[in-house]
Amino acid sequence: VDSIRVGRRHRTAFGNIDELAASIERDGLLQPITITPDGALVCGARRLAAIKKLGWRKVNVWVRSGISDRLGHLLAEQDDNVLHKPLTQTEAAALYRELKTLMAEDAERRRAATQFSRQRQPGNDGPGESPGPSGALGEAREQAARMVTGTASYKRLEQVGWLQKIADDPAQPASLRAQVVAELARIDAGAPVHPVYETVRAAVETAREQREADLHQLAAEALARAKQTKAGKRPTRPRPVPYDDG
Repeated sequence: VDSIRVGRRHRTAFGNIDELAASIERDGLLQPITITPDGALVCGARRLAAIKKLGWRKVNVWVRSGISDRLGHLLAEQDDNVLHKPLTQTEAAALYRELKTLMAEDAERRRAATQFSRQRQPGNDGPGESPGPSGALGEAREQAARMVTGTASYKRLEQVGWLQKIADDPAQPASLRAQVVAELARIDAGAPVHPVYETVRAAVETAREQREADLHQLAAEALARAKQTKAGKRPTRPRPVPYDDG
């Protein structure tokens, strides 16, 4: 058990581990944990936490190769989370954001690899002999959203991601960031996303306008001080040169 490496995962709230541990102690581990050949956890973070709570030192596992890349791990983690405890809104948004980025990158790599392929497709006289997928980012958003939520709608996930970005942005006022952190906690507790998103958007816009007003005020004050300093200086007269007639 101690040799299994968990690594960074999007799930931060495991829920009721005591209940899961009691189930495993009573019925055994019905679904083994899945790891890679080098011992990295793929599926079963909650089961591993419950096993550790029970004090187990050894456990049967599935060893699965061919998913050592980051995207494979994310897909496996996503599948594990769908089958067990649902992700919170913020966990789902973080998983969606990384899946979207990796899937867009993967689609772009496939597009670049096939764009200059020598194997011409029948009836294709266009510039690309084997065109890759179009709209990589748009498709990636829909695919990632479907994997995380079961639907292709990504608007709510994008809104939660934007709120997380504001909460982590040091350029935003500390009071606003604290407000957003509290709102994200409310969202995870079941509050609807869109009203919070609209409220925070308005607050961010107000903060931006206030920053611009403050900068204009500082610039005006600096210009006024410069004018006063310039007006207060007396013109320097040339000193007379002594005349010597010999």
